[in-house]
Amino acid sequence: MIQFENVSKKYPNSDTEVVKNINLTIPTGQIAVIIGPSGCGKTTCLKMINRLIKITGGRILIDGKDIMDYDVIKLRRSMGYVIQQTGLFPHMTVRENIEIIPTLEKRDKEKTSRRTKELMRMIGLDPEEFLDRYPTQLSGGQLQRVGVARAFATDPDIILMDEPFSALDPITRGQLQDELIFLQEKLKKTIVFVTHDMDEAIKLGNMICILKDGEIVQYDTPEQIMKNPATEYVREFVGRNRIWDNPEYIHAEDIMITQPLTVPGNLPALQTLEQMRIHQVNGAMVLNREGVFLGFVTALDIQRTEDKNTPVHKIARQAKVTAAPGDSIVKLLDMVNKNKTSLIPVLGEGEQLLGLITSSSLVTTLSRQYINYEEV
Repeated sequence: MIQFENVSKKYPNSDTEVVKNINLTIPTGQIAVIIGPSGCGKTTCLKMINRLIKITGGRILIDGKDIMDYDVIKLRRSMGYVIQQTGLFPHMTVRENIEIIPTLEKRDKEKTSRRTKELMRMIGLDPEEFLDRYPTQLSGGQLQRVGVARAFATDPDIILMDEPFSALDPITRGQLQDELIFLQEKLKKTIVFVTHDMDEAIKLGNMICILKDGEIVQYDTPEQIMKNPATEYVREFVGRNRIWDNPEYIHAEDIMITQPLTVPGNLPALQTLEQMRIHQVNGAMVLNREGVFLGFVTALDIQRTEDKNTPVHKIARQAKVTAAPGDSIVKLLDMVNKNKTSLIPVLGEGEQLLGLITSSSLVTTLSRQYINYEEV
């Protein structure tokens, strides 16, 4: 875990603080993305973690230990570091570049060689084909892959990545983002990733820290930042309609009808029909005394029932499909399509009814992406 406690940075002969009172906790095993416009202090924050830039005020802790208590060389060697220009040594082969720190630390040569080959395969490069090449013989995407492999070579707990993919073409960039996600799923490192690209931040980050003028304006999950931007600046920076580019973040609990008409299962059919008339709906959710979903009934179901005193739970029909509150809108649409249904109850623990998704509520939600927010 990495913790920033009231961290600030001011350069000599300047009254301007480039980083102001940063308080931040980066959980172990997660990717935290630091993002913001040029000059906001994001790279400064990254470089203070391995002491490439000296802190002016406050402190940074790694698993509870102040970074100033570490030997600076050991501190830097204990972390992987990837930059935009890769930083590979042109006179060294790919193998020598990847193994430079393990060699300096006199690690077992056979184990180091095995790990190098494993990392090459994990980043999508054939070790037999590429390990003896020099950087000048590689494409930009291949160079960055090698840079990532070198950062992981010593199996560090922390990886620092400073806009590593920003100079690449969109296709190669997307491929490398996918490779990083694959590596992270397998190796579970604590990664601090700096970028200026919100799409990249949303794709990679477990947490996103948005900076402005050296200060944190919001630090949260991608989902919460898109759904609940803390300020108008964040809303504009993220993009007002960006959540529609990431529909997996729109959940059933966000769009469900939270107060559909419900009736107790022992209510007679006639009285249930009267409740529908009062609430101007043509259906009701049938529950038991504990709020457990028993089924649903429509006005037509009741009209077709000869004995209108029949308890409604005997008429109620089971839903073709139900949803959990965390199911995405993509999954909900798939449910509607596959099951040919216009009604999906949303159930919590113990089959408790939480809400209702209908075809009309889905249409209403989907239509919002076409709203011109400038006119609202």
